[in-house]
Amino acid sequence: MPEYKTSQLENLKVLSEAEGIVEAFTNTMGQPDSDQDIILPTAFDSSISDNMPVTVLLGHDPSKVVGKVLEAHSINFGDSAKLYNKIQFNLDTQLGRETFSNVAGGFIKEWSVGFNIPEGGAEYEQEDGATYRVIKDVDWVEVSSVVRGASPNTTTISSKAAIPYEASATSEAPWDGPRTIASIPNDADADLLREYYAWVESSANQDVKSSYKFIHHEYPSGAANLRACSSGIAILNGGRGGTTIPEDQIRGVYNHLRRHLEAGDREVPELRLDQEDDERRRREYSAPGTQHKEATEHQTVSNADDEQPIVSEAFVPSTDETRRQVMQALAEYRARSLGFRVESNRKHREDE
Repeated sequence: MPEYKTSQLENLKVLSEAEGIVEAFTNTMGQPDSDQDIILPTAFDSSISDNMPVTVLLGHDPSKVVGKVLEAHSINFGDSAKLYNKIQFNLDTQLGRETFSNVAGGFIKEWSVGFNIPEGGAEYEQEDGATYRVIKDVDWVEVSSVVRGASPNTTTISSKAAIPYEASATSEAPWDGPRTIASIPNDADADLLREYYAWVESSANQDVKSSYKFIHHEYPSGAANLRACSSGIAILNGGRGGTTIPEDQIRGVYNHLRRHLEAGDREVPELRLDQEDDERRRREYSAPGTQHKEATEHQTVSNADDEQPIVSEAFVPSTDETRRQVMQALAEYRARSLGFRVESNRKHREDE
C-alpha cells in the first residue's frame, strides 16, 4: 500500500511557461512530520537512480497523469533536507494545462510524494520519550499536486509567472497606475495583490507590492480597467521602454490582459512577439534552397480556350523572390504552349 507525504508549496519557479516546466521542493526530510515519521535525506537516492522519470499525478489519482519529473535530488538545509524536483507538465492534455496553470498561479499550494517502503527500509527509534519511524529507503512511485498533507516547512524555490486570468467586471474610467498602486494597503497579502496584477516574481516576497507588475484592476472595486490593459500590451510590445519580465512570460501576461479586453468588447492589439514569429517563418520560407509545396508541387487548371493545363496563379507564393521565379516559369510555360499551338496550326493548314 503506497504511503504519501505532503509538503506546503510556498513559492514556485516557472522555468518555461511554453513547455510547462517548473522546479520545486516536494518533500522535507531529516525532521519529524505530523505522522511522527523521519525520512532520511538519502531515502530517495535509489529511486532517483532507478525510477526516473517519476510520474506526476493530480491528487494521487493514477487516471490523472499530468506530467513527469525530469530531475530530482536532495538538498541539505542545516539539520534537514529537501527533495528538489524539476517537473514538466503535459501541455498536450487539458488536465495537464489546467494543473500547470493552477500550480503556477498558486491555486494549488501543496505537493505530495507517493512511495512504497521496501523490506528493511524503515525502523522505529525513540528520542526524548517519543517514538519515531525512521524511513531509510523508499520506492518512489509518483508525486502529486494536492490540497492538504503532512510534511512540514517545505518551500519551493522562487517564481516568475504570469498570473492566470479570472473573469471580472470591466471599466473604461481614466487610469492612473501609480495612484492605484499607492491606494492598495501596504500590508496587503499575496491573495489580495494577485487580484490586481498580471505578473509576480515570488522570490522577491509575494506579500509586497514591488514583487508585482502590470497592475490593471481598479482598487477597491476590482474592475479590470480596459485602458490599463491596452497600456500593458503596449508595454509588452516595447512601448515606454518595454518590459524586463522574461520573454517566455510575455505571452502569458498578454493573454491575461487580452481576455479582459475581449470581455469588454474592445479591440485587442496584436502581440509583437507573435508578429516576429510570423516574420521569422516568412524568412525561413524564402531562404535559398528551401523547398515549399506551393513552389514545387504546382496544381493545374483547365484553360477554356485551348484546354492546355497551365499553372494556377492562385497557388503562387506571396514572398517576392519566390513569386518572381514562379511567375517567370509560368510565362515561359505559356510561351512554349503558344509556340506549340502556332506550329500545330501551320502544319494543319499545310496538310489541307
